[in-house]
Amino acid sequence: MVFCIGAQKAGTTWLYHALRQSPHVHFSRNKELHYFDVLSGKAQQVLDLRIGAARNLSQRLAAETGPRNRATLGHLQEMTSLLSIYTGDAGDHGPYLDYLLEHYRNQKIVCDITPAYAILDRKVFEEMGQIGSAKFLFILRDPIDRMWSQIRMAVKVAGTPPESFQEACETRARHLINSNRLSRIERADYRRTMTELEAAIPTDRIQYLFYETLFQAETMAKLFNFLDIPRIEIEPETRSNPGLTATLPADLRTAFRRAFAPQYDFIADRFGGAVPAGWAGDIIPALSAT
Repeated sequence: MVFCIGAQKAGTTWLYHALRQSPHVHFSRNKELHYFDVLSGKAQQVLDLRIGAARNLSQRLAAETGPRNRATLGHLQEMTSLLSIYTGDAGDHGPYLDYLLEHYRNQKIVCDITPAYAILDRKVFEEMGQIGSAKFLFILRDPIDRMWSQIRMAVKVAGTPPESFQEACETRARHLINSNRLSRIERADYRRTMTELEAAIPTDRIQYLFYETLFQAETMAKLFNFLDIPRIEIEPETRSNPGLTATLPADLRTAFRRAFAPQYDFIADRFGGAVPAGWAGDIIPALSAT
């Protein structure tokens, strides 16, 4: 069992499509199962959305025979099947594993990539680690770049027109800064995730990667070695979910750097020279001079 627990906007979708090319890795029909975060009470909105989708689909059914309901029933069947993962008793992961292992063909690796798992605590990580002596992947991305990408994604999802996109991104960023929420965003707290994970899982079952070097052959060789499966060739150009373009103004970048200072210090202390060049490097000298 392998869990990829994030980080959000750090190449997990690209990794999902890359690993799907390996005959030694099995995935369910959905990339992000949102199982453990829902069970832990940290993703109620996911459950609400999935139940809402099932209800909407059922209401679209016509009281007639013939092919009209065929597509709707197919979507409804998929949604109810996905919702079934939450039907086990406390501590019973059977329904989740039944869904996850559907069409399983004895591959060496069974994988669940759900970036939202990064917000879980050590108790849940320990429970996850007991499923098949699970291994864990966590991809780190420069906190400023990751946060700006997350903001762009949120603004895009909100349906903001292209002509207002830059302004909307800046407005959202300034709100996070002015409300002092930036440093409290769980998905941006690498230190918390790593501390909780390592309190529950032996470090030899954890692999940390950096987004900035993820697409390099050397990194992928390291990953396949960790998974203990044969390496396959992957096209690095095929990145997934590229965000809309918006430029992070210098004043916002400086504010982001101050808010994420504990993250940068923690990662620098932990990984030293392995941290990719450019992680907020353009403004570190400026901050040191103030």
